[in-house]
Amino acid sequence: MNPGYLVPYSDYIIVTFATTFAVIIAVLLHYESLLLLSSGIENSKRPHRQRILSMVFGVLLLHIGEIWLFGFTGWWLTEIAGIGQLAGYETFIFIDYVFFSAVSYTTVGYGEIYALGPVRFLYGTLALTGFVLITWSASFTFIEMQKHWKFRIPPHH
Repeated sequence: MNPGYLVPYSDYIIVTFATTFAVIIAVLLHYESLLLLSSGIENSKRPHRQRILSMVFGVLLLHIGEIWLFGFTGWWLTEIAGIGQLAGYETFIFIDYVFFSAVSYTTVGYGEIYALGPVRFLYGTLALTGFVLITWSASFTFIEMQKHWKFRIPPHH
């Protein structure tokens, strides 16, 4: 991206709306999925181990889906809408956007890829959203495990 290039305000508006839309979809998906997982654990007749493992794998798949949602959004903004770009590699393919989404979502931030231009707003917001959704999942998992974890207390001698 040429530093002397003036970015049209419309690009910022498009990025803001695309980011807001992706965040809304991710939060709604998260809420509905956790509700479904909670109900599944509560109503399941499966053995305890299967219920807990289903919950954990469900939460992991949920986060992976959200990472792909943001990866798609970043790809669409840069490759289709032509707003901003990623830097750090010579060329980027779709899976690189998913990787950068995962690094941002988890707030790892390796630094080998970085965003330029208005699309930076997506990735900054993505880091905050990922942090909130991950901590929400951690709280959910803790509460569900407290409700359903079968503790075996050894007898006192």
